Amino acid sequence: MKQMKFFAVALALSAGVAFAQNSSGSIEKFVVSGEAAKKAKTKGEISADTAEKITQSCVDFAKQKNIAVTVFILSPEGQIVHAHRMDGQVPINIDTALLKAKSVLYTHDSTHARANMVANNLALQLRWSTIGVFPTAGGLPIMAGDQMIGAIGVGGSNQDEECAYAALTSVVGPQPPLAEKLPPTPPRP
Repeated sequence: MKQMKFFAVALALSAGVAFAQNSSGSIEKFVVSGEAAKKAKTKGEISADTAEKITQSCVDFAKQKNIAVTVFILSPEGQIVHAHRMDGQVPINIDTALLKAKSVLYTHDSTHARANMVANNLALQLRWSTIGVFPTAGGLPIMAGDQMIGAIGVGGSNQDEECAYAALTSVVGPQPPLAEKLPPTPPRP
């Protein structure tokens, strides 16, 4: 009986260690590690390899939908980790993609969620514009487990948020759900 208890305890401990390794290890494959982390003095920053894969996945999504997009992926500190502009983009598409990614860094939330918050609230829209928050769908935090490892901003199409979300879920895994789409606001008389 003692051997059975010992075996059960050993099995439970090894399962706990394996779970802990998988839980903490899940972020490791998406962030800067090893000598690069030591040099940059950070571990929670999206790696260039992961950023490139996310960007390519978004570009593939855009091609399937016959749209063109610009993609910016920023580190949590705001540095550009990867950027890509598809052909046919005009300057405003590029600028808004970057603004969306930067807005995510300020709010740690999707730009669509922020757009819902400011809908019909002109005072809040003006206040946020002075600090550079761009509340338009297309910017999402990049989550690995419960850690924000970067931000993505997509501009240039009517499916920016969907492009970003599809890319993040295909490369990094499950992400927080997208903000709900509010019904259109009736025009003012």
